[in-house]
Amino acid sequence: MGGSGSTRRVVVEDARGEDVVTISEAVVRRLQGQPEAYEAIPETKPTAPPQFFKPETFESKSSSLLTKDEEDFFTQKLQELQQRNAALQKLTNEEFAKAVQEVEEKFVKTTGSPICQDLQLKVLECYQANPTEVLNCASVVDAFTTCVERARTSAWIKPARDLDSLL
Repeated sequence: MGGSGSTRRVVVEDARGEDVVTISEAVVRRLQGQPEAYEAIPETKPTAPPQFFKPETFESKSSSLLTKDEEDFFTQKLQELQQRNAALQKLTNEEFAKAVQEVEEKFVKTTGSPICQDLQLKVLECYQANPTEVLNCASVVDAFTTCVERARTSAWIKPARDLDSLL
C-alpha cells in the first residue's frame, strides 16, 4: 500500500467565536504525529446528558441563514402560492355548487302525489287495534300492497308511452 509516506497539513486557529471547535490533547498529539499516551480515565457516573445547543440559539442562527433577498424571494413565492390556492379553492367550490344544482334539477324535483292513502290509514288503524294479533290485518295489508303495485306499474307505463310519442 504505497512505499512513500504521505504528508498532510493541519491548520488549527485559535478563535473564540461561535465557530470554535475544541479538541482534546489526544487529538492534538495524533494530529502532530506523536504517539498516544494512555491515561487512566477515572470512572464517573453520568449526571445529565450534555446540552449541545440552546434552542433559542438554534432559532436565531436558522433565521440568519437566509439573506434578506432570499427571505423576500421566499415570502413572495409563498404569497403567490397562497393566491393560487385561494383561486383554485374558489373554482372548486363553484364547480361543486354547479354540480349540486344539476343533480337537484335532475332528481330532487320529482315529487309524487300520495297514493292509496285510505288503505294506508286502514292498515295503521288495524295495527293499532291489534298490536299482538297482526295477522288479523293481513287482508288490509294485502289490499294496500296491491294498490301500491298498481300505482307503481301505471307510473312506469305512462313515461314509456310518452317516450314512444317522442320517437
